[in-house]
Formats: sequence, C-alpha cells, structure tokens
Amino acid sequence: MKKLFPIVAVILFALNANSQTKNYAALKVKISNLQVDSLVIISYKNPNFKKVIKVDKDGVLKDTLNVRADKYYVSNCSSVFPNGIYLNNGYDLKITVDGKEPGKTLAFTGKGAVENEFVKTFAKNEENFDYESLMQLDEGKFNKQIDQIRLNLFATLDKKKYASDFVVYQISYLDYFIDMKTQTYKTILEERK
Repeated sequence: MKKLFPIVAVILFALNANSQTKNYAALKVKISNLQVDSLVIISYKNPNFKKVIKVDKDGVLKDTLNVRADKYYVSNCSSVFPNGIYLNNGYDLKITVDGKEPGKTLAFTGKGAVENEFVKTFAKNEENFDYESLMQLDEGKFNKQIDQIRLNLFATLDKKKYASDFVVYQISYLDYFIDMKTQTYKTILEERK
C-alpha cells in the first residue's frame, strides 16, 4: 500500500495539470504576399480589448493573448481575415495564408483549428446563400425556410467535435444570425404593405 501511494499521487498530479487550461491563447500567423508589420486584434464582445502583434525577423506574427471565448477580428487585415478568428485561452493556433488568395489558402493548425475551420466554412456558406430570394418569399414559406436554415446550421455544429465553449458561443451567434435575418424580413414585409 505504501508503494502504491506515490504512484497514485503522481497520476493525480499529472491529471490535474493536464486538466488546467492555460490562461492565454498562443497565436502564430504567417502571411505571404502581404507586407504588414503588425496585426491589430480586436474583440467583437469587448470593445476595450485590442492587441497589436508585431512581425518578427522571420516575417512571423506571434504572441500570446489573454482572451475569453470570443470571435476576434483583425482590423488591419480584413481582406485576409474577413470573418475574423475564434480564440480561447488554451489555444495554440497557427495560421498560414497567402495575401493574394486568402479565400483559397487560409489554413489553421494546432489547438483551435477545428473551431476556426467551422467559422471559415460557415462564412463561405453564408456568402453563397441567396438572401435576396429568401426575402421575396411569402411569410409562410419564409418561416419554413428559416426553420430549415436553423436546422441545417445546428446540424453542422457537432457538439462532440468542438469545444463546449465554442458550441455555446456558436449557438448564441447562430440564434442572433437567424433573428437578424428574420427582423430584416419583417421590415421588408412591412414596407410591402
């Protein structure tokens, strides 16, 4: 029994150390074909959050950020990151992109990559959606279509694949997204009357 105690203590310590999330996110960005000396990261939720990341001698932008689960945007590179990036403490996110073809080359690796791939895919699907036709539907067909959009969006948000904080954030965002489209439709409907 005395020999077993140190082994159990080491295992418990290791599990505890592994379960603790770092209180920062590590971000490393390599942008080719775009001359920037820094990235300016700003929070969607917290207007007081602003982080400037300077390029190093190797042309890489890297730093650590103390963040809360949130979507951030890069204010001085919106053409490269039009949909922002999702960060949370504990992430070790690496991004590579070609400034000439960001839509085709934006790639994520490391912890937080799957969540950012979801954001990128959602944004691409949103770009290709025909909102003009949706806004022309009668109210019954519009409501049916919105319900289908909601189901499709939530079906892609696999709760087992993504971190729980990301799922909570995305559910909130998707609800906001649907509400925003519904309010726009109601405004158009009122104008038609």
